[in-house]
Amino acid sequence: MSKMVKFYNGNMIECEIFKLVDFYDPILRQPTIAWDHKKHDPKQSEYLAFSLAETLKHLGGIGLSANQVGLNHRVCVLNMGGEIWTLFNPKIVDHGLEPATYQEGCLSYPGLYLKVPRYNHIKVKFQAVYGQDVVQDFDGLTAVCVQHELDHLDGIVYTDKVSSMKLEQAKRKVKKNLKKMKAFVEQQRMMKAMQETDDEFKLQPPPKVQENSENKSSKFVYSTG
Repeated sequence: MSKMVKFYNGNMIECEIFKLVDFYDPILRQPTIAWDHKKHDPKQSEYLAFSLAETLKHLGGIGLSANQVGLNHRVCVLNMGGEIWTLFNPKIVDHGLEPATYQEGCLSYPGLYLKVPRYNHIKVKFQAVYGQDVVQDFDGLTAVCVQHELDHLDGIVYTDKVSSMKLEQAKRKVKKNLKKMKAFVEQQRMMKAMQETDDEFKLQPPPKVQENSENKSSKFVYSTG
């Protein structure tokens, strides 16, 4: 995909949307290499960070690692809701004992959901885009996502962490899950279109209608179920 320009804090930053590699690409089995901020120009760090963030946004995921798009850098991005964080050289420095209870999926293997042993709370040390050291706590689903991405950066995929029987059981549900995902995306598209139409009508002054027994307005409910 062609390059684009994003405006951030008054600055123009170049980036692009990367393409995912195949789930069986050897790079997903190789540990990534630490990003040395002293050896890279800040523009290179910006380009990588914003490109990964835009790719994650484009794919609609909650986490993405550099090797999932064919790059061997120890960098990943997380969708934190209102913003996307970039983690350079992340590592877990502490964790709780409580296990997480979430199933997890992967952008590299759509439709495959697995219950993988994870911690519900972790403390992670990483560097921000310009090399600043950060220590951050993560809980719940976000903690699971970070552990998933750190596995990627270590050359480990989530299918390695379950038994062959559980993996085969999950694979049999992939087609059904993909259909559900497609239906959900279409539902979201329709709801967005309806909202845009509703917003457009709100801009128009309502017509004056004289109410009587023959022309009382009817109430319509659109069901998305």
